[in-house]
Amino acid sequence: MKVNIKIFLLGIVLLINTNVFGQVKEKWNHDIGINLLQIPATTIDLTYEFANNPRYTMIFNPGYTIDYSNSFDFIGFFLSPHYKCGNDGYSMRKRTGGFIKLGMKFNFRNKTEKRNYFFLGVYMTNSLIFEKAEYANLDVPESQVENVNHKMFIAGLTGAVGYNFRISEKLNADFGGQLSKPSKNYADLYGYSNYIPGMGYLETCGKGNLFPMLVLNIKYRLMPQNR
Repeated sequence: MKVNIKIFLLGIVLLINTNVFGQVKEKWNHDIGINLLQIPATTIDLTYEFANNPRYTMIFNPGYTIDYSNSFDFIGFFLSPHYKCGNDGYSMRKRTGGFIKLGMKFNFRNKTEKRNYFFLGVYMTNSLIFEKAEYANLDVPESQVENVNHKMFIAGLTGAVGYNFRISEKLNADFGGQLSKPSKNYADLYGYSNYIPGMGYLETCGKGNLFPMLVLNIKYRLMPQNR
């Protein structure tokens, strides 16, 4: 899947310029947050959001998976359909990597003071994943076990839908779901039980290519700034 990142980012920049054109001062809101539902997947999933218009929010979302092979990602497991296809002879020993998401949300509100609202989002997701595994050729009886490893860059497009609710004056939260469509090289990951940092978990032997993820992002409001 080829995605023109420059055009995507240029669109976001033009949107920001359109919103602020003609204003003497713009009140910018800034939020930092963490996705609690990725902690069981041994993933630190952080967000930085900024906006000067109640309807649009810009997103910078970096993260890092420490080692998914030793995680207890029960949420990702139940989100994904399962098949009786094994893991194609691979036994995962380590799965780690980082990601960066860039994008925006459209908020269903017309003023910043609205406490609760729905939103839609779209992000460019860029993941770097390292996998280490043991491999045995299932077609060859008593074949020798090999130690294999590789590093891959996987790009993708992520869509999001959710609900934002206010907890206190400084705290608010996003709860919702995301679906990510990775570039075609995700098929080169070891086995069929695949995890992509920033996109989620999926058993791909069922020919699925949309990776699901649940999000509970707790956010802290920084002091608004006038520019």
